Amino acid sequence: MSIVPYPEDEVCKSNLLLQAALLRAEGLEELSASRFAEAATLEEGLAQRADAEGDSARAIRSHFSAASAWANAGDFHHALTLLQILEERSDAPEPLKTRVRAFAETLRAQRRNWHNTLQEANIS
Repeated sequence: MSIVPYPEDEVCKSNLLLQAALLRAEGLEELSASRFAEAATLEEGLAQRADAEGDSARAIRSHFSAASAWANAGDFHHALTLLQILEERSDAPEPLKTRVRAFAETLRAQRRNWHNTLQEANIS
């Protein structure tokens, strides 16, 4: 069993993700997005620390989790940037890269839908 190097940050991030999901289920989208963004920021820090320590497996997991949290917060650009970085990593396994590409395409489709909705409302 491996030891979690930053248990306080891991616990805080996990709690934020749980809070975000519960808030979303209650229809509190803005609060939910805020919690997802907080969790994403923590997860990016965990990924950077893992990379600095040479723990690529942990770094890759944290980068993917951060991308997911940013997407759930509604920040498609940030999420897609992290997914691009993951896809370009030489140490990322190919099955993960396949998953990353599929996730990125889903986010791009969501972003196109959002943009189309804005155009229809004459907002953009």
